[in-house]
Amino acid sequence: MGMSDRWWISRVVICLLIIPRINGWGKDGHYVICKIAENYLTEDALAAVKALLPDHAKGDLADVCSWPDEIRRNSHYRWSSPLHYVDTPDFRCNYQYSRDCHDSAGRKHRCVTGAIYNYTAQLIPSVIKYNLTEAIMFLSHFIGDVHQPLHVGFTGDEGGNTIVVRWYRRKTNLHHVWDNMIIESALKTFYNSDLTTMIQSIQRNITEAFVEVSTQKNCKGAVCPNPYASESVNLACKFAYRNATPGTTLGDDYFLSRLPVVEDRLAQAGVRLAALLNRIFSDLLEPEAKHAVQMLLPDYVNGDLSALCVWPDQVRHWYRYRWTSSLHFIDTPDQACNFNYRRDCHDPHGVKDMCVAGAIQNFTNQLSHYRHGTSDRRHNMTEALLFLAHFMGDIHQPMHVGFTSDEGGNTIDLRWFRHKSNLHHVWDREIILTAAADYYGKDINLLQEDIEGNFTDGIWSADLASWRDCTDLVSCVNKYAAESINIACKWGYKDVESGDTLSDNYFNSRLPIVMKRIAQGGVRLAMILNRVLGDHTEENDSSVAPT
Repeated sequence: MGMSDRWWISRVVICLLIIPRINGWGKDGHYVICKIAENYLTEDALAAVKALLPDHAKGDLADVCSWPDEIRRNSHYRWSSPLHYVDTPDFRCNYQYSRDCHDSAGRKHRCVTGAIYNYTAQLIPSVIKYNLTEAIMFLSHFIGDVHQPLHVGFTGDEGGNTIVVRWYRRKTNLHHVWDNMIIESALKTFYNSDLTTMIQSIQRNITEAFVEVSTQKNCKGAVCPNPYASESVNLACKFAYRNATPGTTLGDDYFLSRLPVVEDRLAQAGVRLAALLNRIFSDLLEPEAKHAVQMLLPDYVNGDLSALCVWPDQVRHWYRYRWTSSLHFIDTPDQACNFNYRRDCHDPHGVKDMCVAGAIQNFTNQLSHYRHGTSDRRHNMTEALLFLAHFMGDIHQPMHVGFTSDEGGNTIDLRWFRHKSNLHHVWDREIILTAAADYYGKDINLLQEDIEGNFTDGIWSADLASWRDCTDLVSCVNKYAAESINIACKWGYKDVESGDTLSDNYFNSRLPIVMKRIAQGGVRLAMILNRVLGDHTEENDSSVAPT
C-alpha cells in the first residue's frame, strides 16, 4: 500500500469520525425518544401524527425518527446538515439564539433551534403549503438533537467531533460517545441488548412530577427550544467535556456517571416532543369548520376569531344593536339556584327567547344555513358567528345566569383587594386580570396556553368527551345555563355581601372555577361550530337544522 493509499484511508477515517456530528443520539436514541413521545400523545394528536406519516411507517413515529439522518447526504437535502446542531463559543457554557443560531456561512436561523421553530410553524398554519410529512419527521428528530448535550457544544471542537478518545478499547470521538456509545454500552450491560427493555425502564422512571417539570418552561409560543439548548450546553460543560481531553480512554467511571444524564435527556426529549405535538394538534375546530370560520371573518383579523369575540359587547349600546342587550344574560329567581327556560328566558319587557340561551339557539340556527348555499343565506353570517362565539362565553360566566334582584351581581358593590368593583365585574374581569398579573407576567397568551394544556394533556383531559357530549342543542344550552347558576350560588354569591372586601381567599378558591368555565366554553363552542360548519351528516345535525 503506497503513501497515497494510506493518506486516502486516513482522510476516510477522519471523515467517519466527523460524520456523527449530525447523527444526534444515533438511531437507537431517536427511536427511544419518539417511542416515549407516542405514549404521551393525546388521542387527537396521535391520530394527526399517524395521518401525516408515510405509509411504510405503519403509524409508528419512532420508525421514521431517524429519517433526517438517513437522507442528509442526499443532494436534495444537503441544506439540512447545519439544522442538526448549534455551535456555541468555546468554554462560555451558555447559549444565545441571536449569537449562535447560524450556519457556517453566517446565515441566521440555520441551526437546530431555528429548525424547531420553523417546522413547528409549518405544522400549525391553516393553509397547507408545506410538506407536512417531512415537517413532522424533521421536527421529531430535531427535538431529539437539541437534547443531546454535544449538539449544543463548542465551535472549536465541532461539538466534540474533533476530540479523539477511546471508549474502552475502541477508538472514537467524544461526540460519537454521546450519540451512540453510552446507549450501546447501556443496552449490552443492563438491558440484554434489548431496546424495548431500555425504553420500558426509562418510562417507569418518568413520574407525573418529571413530566410537569420537564414541560413547564417559559414558552411564549407553541414551542420553546432555547431553554432546551441552554440545558444541553450546560450539561456538555458539566458532564460531556469534563475529564474527556483528546487521547483519553473513557471507561466505567465516565460511563456510569454519564448514563443517568443520557437517559434523563432521552426522557425529557420524549415528553417534550409529545407536549409540543399535543399543542400543535390540539385545534378543537375541524378543518372544514375552521375554513368556514375564516371565510366568514372580515379580512382584517387574518382568520383570528378571538380578535372579534368582544365585538357584541362593543356594539350593544349602538342604536342599531340595542336590541341585543338582553341577549348577554339570564335573570333567575332569587335564591332558587336553578334555571328554567320557559320561566327565565325573556327580556325585561317579557319578550320570550330574549336571553343568552335563546340567542345561542337562534344564531346557531342562522349559521346552519351556511352549508345550504348562498340562496338560503337569509342572515348576516358574519354577525351570527360573532354573536354565537361571544354568547357561548357569556353563558359559561356564572354571574351571567345570576339573580334578578341584583342583576347578576351588578348591584353588589364591593372592593377587589384595594379598588372598587362589583361582584359581576369580579367574575367578568377581576379574577382573570389578577391571575394574569400574579402568575403569567400579565401575558394573557400564557394564561390561555395554560388552560389549553390542562385539557389537552392535563387535569381536564379526561373530561373533554363529557364537555363535548351533546345530542340536542336545546337541552345542552339549558344545561350550560344550569351549570352557571349552580356555580353562582355555590361560589359566586357565597360569603359575599355589599361592602365586602374580596382578596386572596376568594381569589384563590374561585380561580380554578373561572379557568375551567373558560375551557368548557371554548371546547363547547368548537363542538357547535364543527356541527354547523363542518362536514357532518344531516342525521347528526338534526338538533341544529335550519329553520
